[in-house]
Amino acid sequence: MGWYETGRKGKEQLNKGTGIPEQCEGDLSSQGKKGKGAHRTEMMGKAPVWGLLARFSGPAIISMVVAASYNLVDAIFVGRLGAEALGALAISFPMMMIFMAIVMGAAMGATSFISRCFGAGEHEQVDRAAGSAIGLAIIIGLLMAVIFLPNMDGMLRLFGATGPVLLLANEYMTILTAGAVVMSVGLVMGNIVRAEGSPMLAGVAMIASAVTNIVLDPILIFGLGPAPEMGVAGAAVATVIGRGVGVVIILVHFISGRTQYRFKPRYFLPDPKLVANFYKTGFASTVRISGMSIVIAMANTIAVSFGVIPLAVLGVVFRLARFIFMPTMGLGQGMLPLVGYNFGARQKERVGEIVIKTGLLSLGWGLLCWSCLMLFPAKIMSAFNSDPQFLVVGVPALRVYTMFLFAAQLQRTGSFFFQGINKGKPALVLASARPVIFLLPALLILPRLFGLDGLWVAFPVADALSIILTITWVTREFRKQGIPIRFRYN
Repeated sequence: MGWYETGRKGKEQLNKGTGIPEQCEGDLSSQGKKGKGAHRTEMMGKAPVWGLLARFSGPAIISMVVAASYNLVDAIFVGRLGAEALGALAISFPMMMIFMAIVMGAAMGATSFISRCFGAGEHEQVDRAAGSAIGLAIIIGLLMAVIFLPNMDGMLRLFGATGPVLLLANEYMTILTAGAVVMSVGLVMGNIVRAEGSPMLAGVAMIASAVTNIVLDPILIFGLGPAPEMGVAGAAVATVIGRGVGVVIILVHFISGRTQYRFKPRYFLPDPKLVANFYKTGFASTVRISGMSIVIAMANTIAVSFGVIPLAVLGVVFRLARFIFMPTMGLGQGMLPLVGYNFGARQKERVGEIVIKTGLLSLGWGLLCWSCLMLFPAKIMSAFNSDPQFLVVGVPALRVYTMFLFAAQLQRTGSFFFQGINKGKPALVLASARPVIFLLPALLILPRLFGLDGLWVAFPVADALSIILTITWVTREFRKQGIPIRFRYN
């Protein structure tokens, strides 16, 4: 059978409308080529769901929390350099998000594709897809460096940087951009090892990366020991070195032969059809992250019109929100290959069980974080900067911004569900709902009516509307696919 041929007519009818790619329609009982980790992969369709979520999402959650911690640690240490330095991080954040959005689309799309192919027993397609994803990550990183480095000042001005903030942001972003290949390859590799049933390895790589970053931060920022004092540039150097450590760990895994992937040099040349399939599913992640980056850039521009302190507060609030969302992202990354595998194997009851239980875990985490933010906003904000004016602006801003953040976790779960079943369009709409469909208009309208308060209010408004849309659409898709909606499973 050719790569993209449909195969037998009966199989066409069986798979019509299921979302399973034609190139991953293989005989589910096929033994094919099985690597040493084949048993791990097959357990995605057999083991109890709570245990699978703990196994797949647990390492991802831990690693994502640790990884998000370095963003907070960066802000805590950089905050000692003043409000302008925090403002530089706030300006740099959406630029890096645009880059990560492009890479994340490939990474999430490849994860969904590979897990569905594992479920359908198409092992050669798995190898080709993994190689194409890594090759694509290298190309994206190189393109970012080529495009951004010669135009750094102009790009930063577009994102609202001026004066001292511009100079500091330039230092920070120049180093991150130079290391773009390392960061993009690390992100893709982490996702494809999860897809083969090795989430612990991905977690170890990310944790090692983040811990390295956190340890190097104070050394390079303040010049401890023999290291020179580098300021905000030191934070960027620590980030690139940390990501490099994660890449080395996964490379050792690939070279050791303990992986199910069997790479050939020609596989690393991205196949256009595979890349299109990645972004058909992963484009939702690209839109969600890039849409959020545009929104953050707009919010930065609005905040800086009220002064450097609101800009610094906004940067801290964004990083706190990102930290809160990271465990949900970890849950989603663990959920996605499980949904993809079981959907590929046509075990729809397990698909429903995976999604429902992931949603409950996400909601519980959101409630815990929301409680802490509502009870201790002053203590949380003072960890970044103890200037009284910073706290006067920051404490009420944090409370308003996170008003509905506890339930917003469910929105991510819904988007990952649609990616897992290869429904690119609804995943795209849900991914863009909060940042583009609801938040962007709110930012255009509310600050004009209510000033700085309107900036903070725009976020809970967008959260509430996107939650309603997500729950409605996911419920409808469950019924359409015949996926049972139950809160208790065996």
